[in-house]
Amino acid sequence: MSPIVTTLTRFMNIPDVNPETLAKIEKICELKHYAANDIVYREHEESQHLFVVVSGQVDVQYLLKDGRRLTLDSCTEGDYLLWSSVIPPHKTNSIGICRVATELLSVDGKELLRICDEDPSFGYKMMSLVATVIRRRLQASRQQLSYYAR
Repeated sequence: MSPIVTTLTRFMNIPDVNPETLAKIEKICELKHYAANDIVYREHEESQHLFVVVSGQVDVQYLLKDGRRLTLDSCTEGDYLLWSSVIPPHKTNSIGICRVATELLSVDGKELLRICDEDPSFGYKMMSLVATVIRRRLQASRQQLSYYAR
């Protein structure tokens, strides 16, 4: 089993993925390495890849009007980044910065959507996973808002 397939099966958390679908996903993945303080993505960029944290930590931050960055979430092993790569308009709305040396699994978002269309069972499970990520970010935003509203 290739390192990418091992990583996919470990972190995608989607049971019963058709082996043919898994082989297609493997072809659109790449393992990427980042150093501490590297910026993985910036706000208002085109979002082309869904990332899964294999190791390390990526902080999801928002840029405030006064120039400060507010950390809303810290993503660690198994967490997903850049859900915007599979949800229109495919633009980033935050900054991703590595806190430590980090390894990410990069998945081509456009190709992942094509695979979801080809295998609706997988597509449903994948988009349910993405919805969970969005819910987590909304909860983190709500917590930060309540802190600053005091």
